[in-house]
Amino acid sequence: MMSNIRGLTFDDVMLVPGYNGIRSRQDVTTNVTVAGRTFEIPMISANMDTVTGETMANAMTDFGGMAILHRFMSIEENVAMFKRLKHPKKTGISIGIGEEALPRAEALISAGAEIICVDVAHGHSKEVNRTIRQLREKWGQHIMIIAGNVATYAGADYLSAAGADVIKVGIGPGSVCSTRIKTGFGVPQLTALQECRKVDRCIIADGGIKSPGDAVKALAAGADFIMLGGMLAGTDETPGEFMTRKNSDGSETKLKRFRGMASREAQEDFMGGMAEWKTAEGVAVEVLAKGPVKNVILDVMGGIRSGLTYCGALNIKQLQRKAQFMEITPAGFHEGTPHASGRLTK
Repeated sequence: MMSNIRGLTFDDVMLVPGYNGIRSRQDVTTNVTVAGRTFEIPMISANMDTVTGETMANAMTDFGGMAILHRFMSIEENVAMFKRLKHPKKTGISIGIGEEALPRAEALISAGAEIICVDVAHGHSKEVNRTIRQLREKWGQHIMIIAGNVATYAGADYLSAAGADVIKVGIGPGSVCSTRIKTGFGVPQLTALQECRKVDRCIIADGGIKSPGDAVKALAAGADFIMLGGMLAGTDETPGEFMTRKNSDGSETKLKRFRGMASREAQEDFMGGMAEWKTAEGVAVEVLAKGPVKNVILDVMGGIRSGLTYCGALNIKQLQRKAQFMEITPAGFHEGTPHASGRLTK
């Protein structure tokens, strides 16, 4: 049976400029409020072991965004890391759905955690529903529950009904994810966001964002937050040591490790190896060093503020009401990229 919904992603569309009565892009507001908590910027660092540890969490929350710590460590290490954070009320923690899920949640909530992310690759599942309900029954409205990942209205509605405050959207769009290649399942991210936004919950666009323009499109399509992994990978604040590669001309290149949490490498490090009945749904790569994460955050936020003015929107909710998408051809996409002849300069 073929769906009558056409799947589109960020490179398939452009936003159509509208009338702007705003004096300056400095006058727009990027605040997001969810479950009584306000964040100054709609940005979250991904809960991946090569993206968000305490240093990244502190940097992201210093700017007013949210960070979510990864869960691939012992409960004791997780609690100790959480206690060292500068802004614990703006930092989430991750749990899965196994036997360790609720004990991890209990230990971290006792340490002061208020944002709990139920983090599963396929969130439209009975076990995720049960975990959300157990969290809500035990801790009530004291905690904010993020749950995912899903890519359909039915999936988002299912998690909402279970008690999730925020829905994480994205099946297979991540830069180190191979779920769509390995399983054949997924929904192009723009369409996934447009479908999931029909549920009355805050939405996180998780994956597929390669540029500030993609971030604007994600917000316009219905996301309240963008979650970044690949764009933050290789920055100074990501976990892990830099590596040095010798080039043929004698120069050196600084690199850092970046991997999907379903990659074979991650499974070997944290699960004792890849089980025979499973396949890796992620890859591991080495990315170029990018310097301070501040540079990435400012670039993305500058694009978002400018994007709001191209739509004549004072805030993200106005952007979502006013935005008009136009489907474009590959040639139309290429036209919008730098394509001058000659040597590129910085």
